[in-house]
Amino acid sequence: MIVNEKRPMMKISEMVPYLKNKNIKFEIITEAEAEKYLRDNNNYYNLTSYKHNFERYFIDGKFIDKYINLDFAYLKDLAIIDYRVRLLLFKIIINIEHYLKIRILNLIENILEEDGYKIVNLYLEKDFNDEKFPKKVHNSIFKKVGSEYYNKIFSKYDIDKDKKLDNIPIWEFLEIITFGELVNFYEFFSKEYKLKNELKNVFILRDIVKLRNAVAHNSCVLCDLDRKDNTYNPDYKIINYLNNCKIKKETRDNKLSNSRIRQITYTLYMFNEVVTSLGIKKNIANEINNLFYKRIIIHKEYYNNNELLKSIYSYFDKIIQNQYNVNIDQNSLT
Repeated sequence: MIVNEKRPMMKISEMVPYLKNKNIKFEIITEAEAEKYLRDNNNYYNLTSYKHNFERYFIDGKFIDKYINLDFAYLKDLAIIDYRVRLLLFKIIINIEHYLKIRILNLIENILEEDGYKIVNLYLEKDFNDEKFPKKVHNSIFKKVGSEYYNKIFSKYDIDKDKKLDNIPIWEFLEIITFGELVNFYEFFSKEYKLKNELKNVFILRDIVKLRNAVAHNSCVLCDLDRKDNTYNPDYKIINYLNNCKIKKETRDNKLSNSRIRQITYTLYMFNEVVTSLGIKKNIANEINNLFYKRIIIHKEYYNNNELLKSIYSYFDKIIQNQYNVNIDQNSLT
């Protein structure tokens, strides 16, 4: 039996010396300023997660936990950028969710045998009798019964937790399920009515659900960007998308092998795929450009020697130029 050894909680006063021991410098930001930042603005775990994006010393055939030319200010800058990126990604993803619902409703309208109840009843019956995870969606819905937000919907139905839910119209059902459940329903619906083109979006959306959960829980999204943890081949839609952005196969394979970069790529693709409002598209494009070409490069000199982050910037630069170009005055890290 493996017993995890408890590590003592590190006090803020101990954090700066600990970081200095990892060869992290305090030249741009003083030790006192860093300590105040850790106390008032960010926690040690989140902030230091960005250090993995920087080069370490390689001694006797292996990397050691000491960093080359890394100042605390670089970590602080990445933390701020990450926060801004999370806010924008969340806004993009909730629009994807909203317009996916509209897409489903529009598709339903053109299916002659569908009345907006049939497909929901089929889905809820499958969920209620599922062999591995029975009533998973039912239980998720039941948790919301007492919610003031959903009261108007649930007041119409006789909710009995021991019985299968019936005859909830699709336009209400879509409003009471989570994004993950929405994607599962979209897959079921696409299979049921043999909508092959819709079905191809499901695997892309599943990765977006993972990113949505990360940003909703304020998890760092710009850490461990050098990790190669995704070996699945991308859908041909993504390949064509990146080809149109003039991204070569070698770069595409390299960047999509990192799960977080893949999830962000899929999100940028799917937003333009499902969102139909030109006003929202213009608003998001402006926000992307302002973040990418203004805030992110305020301290671009911090990253002059960081080939990893420069290559990632160049990768997304090609996507933004091709898919979200609003012709603003631009600068680049490269």
